Amino acid sequence: MTPRELDAMLEARAEQAEVEDRQTRLKIYNLAAAVRTMIWAKNPPSYERMFPEDRKNDMTDEEMYAQVRALNALFGGSEE
Repeated sequence: MTPRELDAMLEARAEQAEVEDRQTRLKIYNLAAAVRTMIWAKNPPSYERMFPEDRKNDMTDEEMYAQVRALNALFGGSEE
């Protein structure tokens, strides 16, 4: 490994550490906001309201086929 490659890897690792630190701080802030809401609310919000689930919609057959055709065209495939 050359010194330039090592420097690039160290910079990438430092950026990754900064992103992880920011995510950790964001999680702590969100937890504090949730705790504050639970403590001071007369009627605390329900679990489902506090933590909504991201539900992905199932694709229909036509939507799936259109997605496959788009990916095929993107990667240079041909239809026969």
